[in-house]
Amino acid sequence: MAKTEVRTQKAATTAVQRKTQSAGTTLSPPLIIREEELYERVASKAYELYQQRGEESGHDLEDWLTAERLVNEELLHGPVPEEPLSVEEQ
Repeated sequence: MAKTEVRTQKAATTAVQRKTQSAGTTLSPPLIIREEELYERVASKAYELYQQRGEESGHDLEDWLTAERLVNEELLHGPVPEEPLSVEEQ
């Protein structure tokens, strides 16, 4: 990697760190998950979507892609509640 690229990356990282610190948040360490576990989670979620549709065939790719998105969001942000929280629960 060229010195210019390293400097640019360091500058970008420092800028993100400053922005994060000024916002009062901290960066959390990256989540590490085995490839097999990720595959299993996506497969399980895709099957759940298939069942929710009434086991209607012909949507396997759509279910898989939706499942990938949902699993990734869950890994990044935590589980999404099934129903929106009421005012009392918040």
